[in-house]
Amino acid sequence: KTNPPPVGRSVRVYADGVFDLFHLGHMRQLEQAKKAFPNTTLVVGVTGDDETHKRKGLTVMSAKERAESVRHCKWVDEVIEDCPWIVTAEFLQANHLDYVAHDDLPYGADEGDDIYQPIKAAGMFLVTQRTEGVSTTGIITRIVRDYEKYISRQFKRGTSRQELNVSWLKKNELDIKRHVQDLRDNIITNWTSTGQELSRELKQFWPSSRPHSPARFNSANSDGLRSPTTPGSNPNNSKEFVTGYALGLVGGVRSWMTKNRRTVASRPVSDDESEESDEAAKSPVSTKAPSLPTPAQA
Repeated sequence: KTNPPPVGRSVRVYADGVFDLFHLGHMRQLEQAKKAFPNTTLVVGVTGDDETHKRKGLTVMSAKERAESVRHCKWVDEVIEDCPWIVTAEFLQANHLDYVAHDDLPYGADEGDDIYQPIKAAGMFLVTQRTEGVSTTGIITRIVRDYEKYISRQFKRGTSRQELNVSWLKKNELDIKRHVQDLRDNIITNWTSTGQELSRELKQFWPSSRPHSPARFNSANSDGLRSPTTPGSNPNNSKEFVTGYALGLVGGVRSWMTKNRRTVASRPVSDDESEESDEAAKSPVSTKAPSLPTPAQA
């Protein structure tokens, strides 16, 4: 049972949390708390780094960043930084708080199975609803799951491997994968265009297997086409088809290589390449050919 709200003044509602990677689920929960009464002052507590890291693990954002994110939410009136992990009666009284808003799931800790149980027993607990499918854990999981995609994205945006804490081997592995994907895309694109051209050119070589079929007049791209493996077809047609396929494949590779050469020629030398050049210059291996002994020395 929830206590009746005070009359003649604003109702002070308190909501606390970590609020890492401040997202839609947080905003909706704070909106519910703000709209619990017609005249509500929403006070939000943001936990500090030390206790959060000890109890829940590493956060992406610092305590200051998390508090500032909450402060800029339009539903929030006041922010208490480095708030206590467990809400006590003394804390509520010191901050003149009437209610605590949170979802109804038991929130366990070392101190008990549900840290909000005393608040619920005192009739000061307001139940809010969670937004299903949206959470800080879910966001981090999506990033980790597509780790290589996001690393490649950051490389394209100019972030160095040192900033990303990525090894030289890993960076080259990702570069190879990107080149293979570019090559595949170029082959597909080139083969599609080459195949369309071959289709038009080979019409004159492939007589229709059903000259009187009305389908000849319904398809603009397949008029009179016939498989080169059809009995009675000219053997040269099969050779031309294979040649066309090979041209499409080679054309795709050539297109990709040309594009890659232009990219390499136009981009500045990276730190990694500079390091490799310096190492090669410092190599003790001599390129000077050994001198042959003179007859006198022999």
